Amino acid sequence: MAASTLAKLDSLSLRIAESAPLKTHKYFRVAVPQALTGQTLVAFLQELMAFDDPADALHLATLLLQHGYLFPVIEHSLVVKDDNTLYRLQLPYFWPSHATHTDNVEYAIYLNKRLMRNEQRHGLEEDEVEAYNKLLELLGHMWGFITVQAEMQLKMQKEKKKSDKVVYDSEERAFWRTRRPGQANCLEQHVQKIEKKLRKCTAAGYKKELERLRFSLKTKPWLKALKASETMVSWCEQFHDYDPFITAPQPSNPWISDDITLWVLNTDSVEVPTERRVKRWGLSVQELVRDPIGRQVLETFLESEFSSENIRFWMAIQELKFASNENVDEKAQRIYEEFLATGAPCQVNVDSRTLENTLKCLNDETVARRHAFSPAEEHVFTLDE
Repeated sequence: MAASTLAKLDSLSLRIAESAPLKTHKYFRVAVPQALTGQTLVAFLQELMAFDDPADALHLATLLLQHGYLFPVIEHSLVVKDDNTLYRLQLPYFWPSHATHTDNVEYAIYLNKRLMRNEQRHGLEEDEVEAYNKLLELLGHMWGFITVQAEMQLKMQKEKKKSDKVVYDSEERAFWRTRRPGQANCLEQHVQKIEKKLRKCTAAGYKKELERLRFSLKTKPWLKALKASETMVSWCEQFHDYDPFITAPQPSNPWISDDITLWVLNTDSVEVPTERRVKRWGLSVQELVRDPIGRQVLETFLESEFSSENIRFWMAIQELKFASNENVDEKAQRIYEEFLATGAPCQVNVDSRTLENTLKCLNDETVARRHAFSPAEEHVFTLDE
């Protein structure tokens, strides 16, 4: 995070510390010194920063909490609540502008110090026990130094007053809860921001940018985007009546009404398709061939036109695309022999250029065989349209 941002947060935190109404609160007969409620904090920030909306003050308080300038006293949370939840301002020593980096040795000293104290009050949580065991294995060669440092810090802390010890314990625990080594925190910069700083502006880079802008002036991509948006709107209007989220289905949704009439009328084996289903076939050939009954109708029509091999060729390619890897070569060879080879029993009507491109794809090892018939498939599909 930029130093200027931390400096602004430091300045704001100092203003809060100088004039915030901190006092001792009672929580289930337990005295909580130097704290203020979330409601008081939000109202104070709104007045201090002259915010019109309390939501802005609440958002700012949450940012201060996440950056380690204040912390909840009782319940751990990363969001400030506008109620009677108690919060405490963090000690400036633990501010991110001062404690810029944390390492494993400091964290190990802190955990060791906790273990030397009353287990009921200062015992480690599950994640802290796991971290302690990892650090013990990682820093075993210097564990004697860590233990001595923990004993010295604990001895200095015992000389403080009881109320000061309670406050300092909560401040230290809140700091390590958000700044634990190896744990992501809000002070880290996003990798994209770091990469952006590493890029140098060179003459070649500027030339490339100029070429891109010149190409944009020629191709006018904004017009293509406009056309694409118009096409999308038109497509959505066409399928408006077939979207159950927008238009209630008729008959009713079986999942809501427990009436399965809708499923019965739209099965793949129904004798007479519904009017709604037939109208959908008229939207495009894709909708027609996607429906099993629609494919049967199209195949019957093509048989009357003596070109039923086109739809069978298309269906064979769809089956090839979703076939298992071990069957791809066999199915591809069968499709070629049945529909494309010279003298094939069901030879499809493709021009010489399309046939040449298809054969080239079949023999090209860099092209997946399940997609080798794409040129012929596109040509035949265009003929059917």
